[in-house]
Amino acid sequence: MWLITRIVLQPLQRLRTGALAVSADTTGPQLPAVTSPQEVADLSRALNGMLDQLRTSMEATRRFTADVGHELRTPLTSLGMTIETLQRNPDLPASQRTRALEAMGVEHHRITALLTGLQTLARGDAHALPDRVPVDLGELLQEAVSHTARRHPTTFYRLNVSTPETVNGWPAGLRLAVDNLLDNAALHGRPDGTVDIQLAHEASTVRISVSDDGPGIPPDQRHAMKERFTRGPRTRALGSGLGLALVEQQAHLHQGILHLGQSPTGGLQATLSLPAADEPGPPGEPLADAPS
Repeated sequence: MWLITRIVLQPLQRLRTGALAVSADTTGPQLPAVTSPQEVADLSRALNGMLDQLRTSMEATRRFTADVGHELRTPLTSLGMTIETLQRNPDLPASQRTRALEAMGVEHHRITALLTGLQTLARGDAHALPDRVPVDLGELLQEAVSHTARRHPTTFYRLNVSTPETVNGWPAGLRLAVDNLLDNAALHGRPDGTVDIQLAHEASTVRISVSDDGPGIPPDQRHAMKERFTRGPRTRALGSGLGLALVEQQAHLHQGILHLGQSPTGGLQATLSLPAADEPGPPGEPLADAPS
């Protein structure tokens, strides 16, 4: 009986020893794999799955903290200097005071946008996502274009939806991706220019293309533009540098891909390719790249 008990408890002892070696290090060891008995093997798999989720969440939190500390330093310093100037000069002329307050408003907006973007990226890194639902992309695009046109009244948005298209995903995430593509086209396109938005279905893939008529981005710089905190050299506004990074993340989370190419007018064409609702892509496996 003692021998049988020892044999049965040996896998649990291995799990206990492995658990004692687990640390907060995101690259730390997993619990040892156990194949029998079945109940202990199931417990081992469940615990290792839980460890993977905790480490993913911890890594996302660490990255969020580092990014916040790095990116908020400049706008907060600028904001503090402006406040100090106003405090030291109570008799500042009205015109200078107005300019100082406007500068503070710009920095406040920048900080708010930066925090919103970083929080969204952190949630995506941690895979803190709701269940997928069918999303009507035609309806989503129409609403997004309507709202973006009000934010950029000097840009003309031209939407072409050939057929109704549906994908399985997260409406908020897809709307965030589309909003960032539309804003990016306005900021990098020609002043008073035109942005063309095309929704098309090719084989089992749905493609959203956003094209501007600006100077475009050289091919050797396009990949870097999808990295976090990368700002275009010729943008007309000071952004957070997270716009295309957010789109890239949503593309990955939806098993799609973001391709940056040249538009027919010589500007930038950003194409978000997603699996159609009847053709979901396998988790973690992106679609083939969109043609240039």
